[in-house]
Amino acid sequence: MPSVDVELVKQRNPIERVIASHGVKLQQRGERFVGCCPFHDEQHPSLVVYPSTRSFFCFGCKASGDVIDFVRRKEKVGFRRALELLGEAAPASVSTNGAKRGPARSESPLTVDDRLILAAACDLYHEALLRNERALRHLESRGIGMAVVEECWLGYSDGQALKPFLRRHRFSLRRAAEMGLLRKAGNEALAERVVIPELRGGQCAWMVGRALNERRLKYLGLSLPKPILGYERVQGHRRIFVTEGAFDYLTGVNWNLPICALLGTHVRAELLRFLERVPEVVLVFDNDDEGQHAARELAESLGARARILSLPDGVKDLGELGASEDGRERFLRLVAELGTAGKETPHAPAS
Repeated sequence: MPSVDVELVKQRNPIERVIASHGVKLQQRGERFVGCCPFHDEQHPSLVVYPSTRSFFCFGCKASGDVIDFVRRKEKVGFRRALELLGEAAPASVSTNGAKRGPARSESPLTVDDRLILAAACDLYHEALLRNERALRHLESRGIGMAVVEECWLGYSDGQALKPFLRRHRFSLRRAAEMGLLRKAGNEALAERVVIPELRGGQCAWMVGRALNERRLKYLGLSLPKPILGYERVQGHRRIFVTEGAFDYLTGVNWNLPICALLGTHVRAELLRFLERVPEVVLVFDNDDEGQHAARELAESLGARARILSLPDGVKDLGELGASEDGRERFLRLVAELGTAGKETPHAPAS
């Protein structure tokens, strides 16, 4: 009897649809779904469904797996019967590395526990932001509305929720400290900061916190290797915008730009290799000596494909321009003045 391509089974049976068909009411949160777990009694949703990785995880009872695992657990059946219920042929044997599968993905430096810790922090911080008027007002003052909050899964660390949650669910506090979420004393490293996560495949892979108190260090990232913020957002575009800071990036997201942020001016060379495949790169760096010097260096390395967009006099960075009422209109005029081919025109800002 022929073997079954498990990956193909998962592709043909979107996990969010299968779970919903079993009576679980799911609500979309960005690129994921949340709902009450059917495997234990609960009043508040702890089940998270990740369509991009075709997986689910419950932060309450730790149930996890793919669509086949869900059906097996929910219907209390074996593997073959689960495939039958999904409309697939029951196999005599199962192949997970058949010729139809694509090349294996490179191994991630993050372990499964690392990803679960990051997912927990990201979700807790997002819920905390929705309850924190001060943080929401700060974002609004910077031109960042709820559409961007939801799209980028922005959060806020109140400094109280993460450690008890990790301890309650038996996650390693030591590892959370190594990752930069907790300090040695046990308090939260990103406390009283707006948190901007880097999402890869709908899951948090890194995060940086922006202090609300201007007397504190402005930005603080995790101890994990710093990524390109918004890397997936620019994939496949013929013209992209590259900026420096996290709030510059959020401004670009608000304007529906294909934009990413280097999170500084000193970036590891291997992180910039993706720019080699982009026909046109518009550099929107800070309007200071360091930012302009870095822009010129990067433009020189990219050659004729690069354009440097100079911000108006008196405007420090793209985030500051985004906070002004006519910021987007001024920005589009500057883009038009670059004299580029205009392969992709920015759309209307998110509402």
